[in-house]
Amino acid sequence: MKTKLFIIASLLLLLNTSCKNKEENKEATDKETTAAPAKQNFSVEVDVAASKKDDFTLYYTEDNTISFKGEMAVWHGVEGNNKREKVVFDLSGEKIPTDIRLDFGMNKEQESVTVYGVKVAFYGNELYIKGSDFFKYFIESKDFKTEFGGDGSLKILKNGPEYKTPFYYPRQELVDALKKLTTTKN
Repeated sequence: MKTKLFIIASLLLLLNTSCKNKEENKEATDKETTAAPAKQNFSVEVDVAASKKDDFTLYYTEDNTISFKGEMAVWHGVEGNNKREKVVFDLSGEKIPTDIRLDFGMNKEQESVTVYGVKVAFYGNELYIKGSDFFKYFIESKDFKTEFGGDGSLKILKNGPEYKTPFYYPRQELVDALKKLTTTKN
């Protein structure tokens, strides 16, 4: 009698565990299918706010140099009015940068640009740089006045009577991160 009771209890426990595993697997599958598909190219998304309408630029090279040229650049407009927006620079599928440079506007009337974050993505691999960590990956220039916000942002301010386009070259840390991002299989 005890053996029958033990067998029945074991079967019920096994059946319950099996059903629970099926439910967990279904939930995991549902989450995977609702997640955004990974971009199939190299892209840089900058979360910014600019005081005036402007154009930002991503320059890139593929030859391990910082010899940035206009033919290897992607432009994107920003609305301005201190409205927070995502600026996305998408490169065509065959482009794999070794170095990137970010330029934040050409509008001479620009007062400020706030960088909340930069996301670099390649086939599902991502690097996220908070505004407050910007200079860990890009070289700081004393030509441009900057300050950090309490919200983890970086604010680039007009330095002098005329706004000069702030541009930032990559540090070795960014070059290393780009290499890892573009050579690691996800």
